[in-house]
Amino acid sequence: MPDSDDFMPDEDGERTAIVRLADVLGPTQQRDRHLLTRVRGNNIGQVITLKQAPCNIGRYSDSEIWLRDDGVSRRHARIFPEGDGFVLQDLDSANGTFVEGRLIKLHHLNDGELIQLGPVAAFRYSITDEDQEALLRRLYATSVTDSLTGAHNREHFDTQIEVELSYRRRHDTQLSIVLFDLDHFKQINDTFGHPGGDEVLKAVAASARTQLRTEDVFARYGGEEFAIILRGIDIKGARAMADRLRVKVAELRVPHDGRQLRVTLSGGCAAASELETVSHTALLGLADRRLYAAKKAGRNRIVAAD
Repeated sequence: MPDSDDFMPDEDGERTAIVRLADVLGPTQQRDRHLLTRVRGNNIGQVITLKQAPCNIGRYSDSEIWLRDDGVSRRHARIFPEGDGFVLQDLDSANGTFVEGRLIKLHHLNDGELIQLGPVAAFRYSITDEDQEALLRRLYATSVTDSLTGAHNREHFDTQIEVELSYRRRHDTQLSIVLFDLDHFKQINDTFGHPGGDEVLKAVAASARTQLRTEDVFARYGGEEFAIILRGIDIKGARAMADRLRVKVAELRVPHDGRQLRVTLSGGCAAASELETVSHTALLGLADRRLYAAKKAGRNRIVAAD
């Protein structure tokens, strides 16, 4: 039962319960999350949770916060915990590290301060709670997602493949990609209109997600073209996954306007281990050539070798 202090008399002398804001909202969450949120440059809205350990920031492949923006040095800055907060240190970068527009060498960060690394990359440092962090992550997820299919968009894919190549260099792991597109998709649009085509794209994307792991990156790369990044998977494994997906898509029956629409896909696979000089462009180029070979060989197939 509420205490007597939880009531106040109304005009008729009756006692009315006092509703406290804290009782409605629940206990206040602890502001113990230290975040960097991207506000300028690549991946605007990206949220990085700072851990209780030093981390390097830069273009070098072993940087814990890896940036590909122009003007960022290979070893640009370092951020590390101190007391209840974090300290930012410039590592003699070519284009400087700035906080609130001021060039710094060593600076204890304050909540809300703007950090700029070189001429382009910028982050907002904030101290917040678990709910606010989750909200920021949801907003970022929306910004990098294709609204029709729910797959990531191409911009996110292009960033993530660089991140994965950097991870591969640091940890000497396998890395493969799959490019696939839908066969004769123009005929579907011409026959059933774009609403029919959209239903097929959504069904294919949903089917693809059932074949992927949490760590795989799945993106809509173009109109009817999709791309998958497979961390820790060699060319044989990429081929097997892509062929399972090919079979699943061929089995789809997509309902639309009283009809059952069918579609097949063609795909090309490539692994970083196949390349003498590994790069984003070279890896995609190899997968794209194999995708073209699958089309030329009759479609509804996966090509994983030259």
